Amino acid sequence: MVLVMVGLAAVVFTLGNLVEFLRMRALERRGIEGEAVSVVQDWMNHKYRVHYRVCLPEGGRDERFYEVGVEEPEPLGTVFPVVYDRKKPSRAKLGTRQNIDFATEGLIVKLAWGIGVPAIALGSLLIRFFDS
Repeated sequence: MVLVMVGLAAVVFTLGNLVEFLRMRALERRGIEGEAVSVVQDWMNHKYRVHYRVCLPEGGRDERFYEVGVEEPEPLGTVFPVVYDRKKPSRAKLGTRQNIDFATEGLIVKLAWGIGVPAIALGSLLIRFFDS
């Protein structure tokens, strides 16, 4: 039972990393490079949150996204390179496709899920065979 609980904890606690890993991997593989303009800056919890508007080439909807950082942002109206998803442009990341780095999330996901899923399976088998 303990083995199943440890496995479940490893998997559940890294779900956020899994979502970020999948998002970054999709942007690296299928993302479109474009431009974004900073439109709003907030200061929350000792970090800057900057909202950007993605400049779509076809002039579609006004898609926005934000990024959080500790360094002081550039002035409003500054144009930045951005990589965005064609289907959902609000799913975007500042920088170019070559700059996208998801190695940390990938390592965490592979380590936790590589230990968590077998622990759940092994724990379930042990419970099934040794629990009367």
